[in-house]
Amino acid sequence: MSLYYHKRITIIPRLMHLHIGTHGWSLSLGTRRARVTRSSDGRSSASVRLPGGFSWRRNSRRH
Repeated sequence: MSLYYHKRITIIPRLMHLHIGTHGWSLSLGTRRARVTRSSDGRSSASVRLPGGFSWRRNSRRH
């Protein structure tokens, strides 16, 4: 059995959130339609949700 912890802290309502978990943290900036996320292990992602069920997402990792 593994132990998992996750906490979401709202910094600016509906705009900026800090996610804290057992393996690190991440910071999300944006709305439900468009968002940029950075994590403590160097990963970042950008996503956009388009009308009609389409979406776009790009992930990258710091070298």
